[in-house]
Amino acid sequence: MTGTILEKIDNLLKNANFETFILDHFTNKKNKFCFDLLVKKDNNIFSVKIFPNIDNLNPDIINDIKTLSLLLKSKPILIGIKNRYQDLEDNTIYIREGLPFITLTTLENIINKGLFPNILARRGGSVMFLNGNTMKLLREKCLISRKELSELLCVTKRTICAYENENMRPSEEIANKISEILDSKEIFRNVNLFEWNFNFEFDQKEPREDVDLSPFETHLKEVLDDIGVCSYWYKKSSIPFKLSLYSDLMGTHDENSFYPLFSGVSEEDKKINELSFKCLKMFTELFQRNSIFIVNNNIKIPDSLKKIKIPIVRIKNIEKVDDEAEFIDLIQESGS
Repeated sequence: MTGTILEKIDNLLKNANFETFILDHFTNKKNKFCFDLLVKKDNNIFSVKIFPNIDNLNPDIINDIKTLSLLLKSKPILIGIKNRYQDLEDNTIYIREGLPFITLTTLENIINKGLFPNILARRGGSVMFLNGNTMKLLREKCLISRKELSELLCVTKRTICAYENENMRPSEEIANKISEILDSKEIFRNVNLFEWNFNFEFDQKEPREDVDLSPFETHLKEVLDDIGVCSYWYKKSSIPFKLSLYSDLMGTHDENSFYPLFSGVSEEDKKINELSFKCLKMFTELFQRNSIFIVNNNIKIPDSLKKIKIPIVRIKNIEKVDDEAEFIDLIQESGS
């Protein structure tokens, strides 16, 4: 079922002039990444993920969705099929772990009809997004005081004030009564999920406690630390590269900075993982960021990979670097 939905989403977005990228093109294995589809339109990037049950979420996947959104300055579009009790309703937003989930039909309505959801599903009943300022202007135009409106709705005057200040959302029943009294549907706020404001935070300098590094990876991390480059590892995560690299002087770089630098790492004494390499290529092209593939000294690099413009750097060359400036020069020279 998930595969069919993904195909529909891919076609839907392509027809709307989005560029789409699916990593399943590289492998027949079940997708375990924190996205099923990457989408780009103009300068906006979105990651699409389908969830059969939004009440049975993998916390690691959710954390990686948020992390990837921060790393790539992208936004997630999360498609849900059902919750614990029933199929999800269309034109409705469901919030789980601070993330919005919608149905495929809702996405189709947004793309094809410009019909945005204004219902927020909550336990105990749905509420509606209102445009508080529009509600206030219409109420004043109808010469209805807050007190009079509160009496008509059987709520307090303070509640009406909260609706107009958008500090509280009314139930569907109350919202529809307000619409009838003010004789307008303009009070309903259409929520554009493509412009949803997310508040994610994570510390790039804080190491992941659950990462079990191989001897080669441990040595690489120590070398990077000595240079003054922070490494944030995703070895056990659903992000399709091994680590991201940052300056030890975070905050000194603007959006056009060399960082974040995405990196793949070879398995010790084994050949290069071509899927991981192609993932890096896709990320480099799609997000216009820098990437690097770090390999052990003994690994043979296939001619087919040499043609792809991803710098492949042996650990012995990184060991010769004294500081961050030399490290950046090494990466740029290796990719030229």
